[in-house]
Amino acid sequence: MKLLRLKTIAKKVWLWAKKFWWMIILGLGLIIALLLWALTRNGAYVAGLLDLMQARSDAHDQEMETLAHIHNTEIVEKNERLKEHLKRRAEIEEEYRNRGQNLSKEKEAELKRIVDESYNDPEKLARELAEAFGIEYG
Repeated sequence: MKLLRLKTIAKKVWLWAKKFWWMIILGLGLIIALLLWALTRNGAYVAGLLDLMQARSDAHDQEMETLAHIHNTEIVEKNERLKEHLKRRAEIEEEYRNRGQNLSKEKEAELKRIVDESYNDPEKLARELAEAFGIEYG
C-alpha cells in the first residue's frame, strides 16, 4: 500500500518537474549565486580558501618528492646488492676453479637461495656462503 502511494507521488513529482523544469534551474542558479555572493562579499573567505588549496597542493608536492627520493634510494641500494651478489658469485666461481671443480646447478641454486635470503645482512651472507661452499671466512 505504501509502495503504491510512493510510486504515485514520485510520478506526480516527475510530471511537475517536466512541466516546470525552468523553475528548478532558476532556483538552483539563485542558490549558487547566493553562495557565491556570501563567499565573495568578504575577501577573507576566498583568500582563506585559496590559501588552504595552496597548502594542500604544497603538501602533496612535498609527499611526492619524498616518495621519489625513497624510490631512488631503494633502486640504488638494489643495484649495490646486485653488484655485491655478482662479485661474490664471481669469487666463489674463481675459488672453485682454483680447486679444479665446477659449480654445479645445485650449488648455483643454493648460492641464489642464500643470497636472496640474507642480502640485507652482509655478515650473515658471508658466513652462510663460507659454510655452504667451504670457503674460509674471517
